[in-house]
Amino acid sequence: MAELESKEATVLSNEFAEQEQPLRTTQAPSASGPAVPIHVTRFEFEDQTAVSQGMEREHWTCNAEFIMAALAFTTDYSYIWSFPYTCYRHGGVVFMILYAIFLLLIGVPIFYMDLSLGQFCGRGPAHIWNFSPLFRGVGVGMVVVNAVIHPMYGVIPSWGMYYLFQSGSTVQPWTTCNNYWNTRSCVDGQTLPFNSSGDSYMPRRLSSPGEEYFDNRVLQISSGIEDPGGLQWELVGCRFGTVVLIFAPLLLGVKVIGKLVLVTVPLIFVLLLTLFIRGMTLPGSLEGVRYLLYPSSDRLLDVQTWSSAFLSALYTTGMTTGIISTLASYKRFTSTALRDSFIVYGVTLGVGVFASMMVFSFFGALAHQKNVEMINVVDRGVRVVFLGMAEVAGSLPVSNLWCFALFFLVLLIGLNIQIMFAEVVITAVLDCLPRRSRLIRLLITACFCGGSFLFTLPYLSRGGVYFFTMVDVSAMRLSVYILGFLQFLTVGWIYGMDQFSRDIKMMTGLRPPVVFKFIWCFVLPLVILLLLFLSLSQERGLFYGSYIFPTWAVVMGWFISLVPLAPIPLFVVVSLVIVRNQAPLSAKPDWGPADPAYRAEYDAQKSRYLPLLGRVKAVFTT
Repeated sequence: MAELESKEATVLSNEFAEQEQPLRTTQAPSASGPAVPIHVTRFEFEDQTAVSQGMEREHWTCNAEFIMAALAFTTDYSYIWSFPYTCYRHGGVVFMILYAIFLLLIGVPIFYMDLSLGQFCGRGPAHIWNFSPLFRGVGVGMVVVNAVIHPMYGVIPSWGMYYLFQSGSTVQPWTTCNNYWNTRSCVDGQTLPFNSSGDSYMPRRLSSPGEEYFDNRVLQISSGIEDPGGLQWELVGCRFGTVVLIFAPLLLGVKVIGKLVLVTVPLIFVLLLTLFIRGMTLPGSLEGVRYLLYPSSDRLLDVQTWSSAFLSALYTTGMTTGIISTLASYKRFTSTALRDSFIVYGVTLGVGVFASMMVFSFFGALAHQKNVEMINVVDRGVRVVFLGMAEVAGSLPVSNLWCFALFFLVLLIGLNIQIMFAEVVITAVLDCLPRRSRLIRLLITACFCGGSFLFTLPYLSRGGVYFFTMVDVSAMRLSVYILGFLQFLTVGWIYGMDQFSRDIKMMTGLRPPVVFKFIWCFVLPLVILLLLFLSLSQERGLFYGSYIFPTWAVVMGWFISLVPLAPIPLFVVVSLVIVRNQAPLSAKPDWGPADPAYRAEYDAQKSRYLPLLGRVKAVFTT
């Protein structure tokens, strides 16, 4: 049976290669010789259906679409509610400089590897590891990561849509304390009461109108994860709306997604710049920015500062999510790679700096309004936008406009990220099928979007924010380290730097820089293992504000952490026990360049087995 399947795959591959050959014509015979075949322009019919493969795999219309799609992923929520706080906690400008260095030395090489792998084979992460079937579970695990976190991240744009609708109110409901959801602890106005020491307000006994609106009206939060309560139907409706918005571009594929991000990503940048300029005009904003950027040179001696900067750069790359390799699989085979990597991360760094300054300008204005110290208003997580920034925007003249701009920004970022996460899973399923068609993509997209909507419902209950926190902390707690380590191990030492460099040169005409290969093979595997042990040693319990999660929720969180790793042993068993006619560490017959025109060249230059010393030398070969 395995031999028959292998022969069938070879026949299909040959048929596909024949269909992809350039059209030929024949030159009329002349006195100098017989008729000879000549190549004419190669045509691509985007909507036609091939006999064996169905609809051809799509490509980005232009390289700018890929760059914008990558920026739609790298410029995510973290630049609003975690990066600014981390920067403030770890030395301001000192941390930003370290982050920029790590983004250049670590982020660009990781992005370049993911891009090159996807562009070379023209498939998503689940099939990239066909170059080493024993470790195919690494790529499948990346797909599982996206499937797990997609429903969770669907909550945030749902909140954004809810606030967006409410921003049309005559008075923003999160700025006053005279509503039915407010308690006696709610205090609005310009100044909060001070405690006995006279240096801050009393957060345990008093609450702001933005906090009570978010907790008591929007979330209708329960006492804990053990009390999930009923669904918040208004949020369910908003979530259904966001699913409908992402369904259309996902159904139509990268041709439409590319056009969409060409609009949404620049619009996000415009909104960020507009809010930054407006924030810098507010009283107290300069104090907020100074508070963010004030350099603390002693932080250079703090290991936590260095590890936080490295981890921030690592998470920015989207390593182990498979998103970049999926997006790159739709690029033309000979498209640029290294230049795109520097462009994406140059823009991403600039966005991060401006977004951080925008957030802290709002924090400074909030502290000025309440007449309190900055430390009393600085926060992180989702509460940054839905509490602090919402209160400031709601107190401005023409508050409807500024609140609309703020929450439209939140909605756009969320929709972009949702599309990228979903495309990884949809592409992985399509790559498994023998043919493509609009109907097949419709069914897969409908099943995924419907399933994501259903799995989001627990997050939209009254105890949903606790489920959100548990999954947010747990989903990539282990996978980012273990899948990342195995990625660099398999690409650098099993597939080999010699062969990988040849593949990249075949696509772009240039081998990867030696410094990149050194980072891939030596630096990143060791540092990732070190960070894994450091993370486990500093593991703390789960908590949301003052609420401490029960033991069973902590155990469930660890189970969620292990889910993306489950495919690894599964495919090891499949490779060693079930599929015996294939060497587990050798590439499958279908592994190779996405463009069949390069298949013969790839087979001719394919590296033979290299001993360990030869693999080490390949790292330092230009």
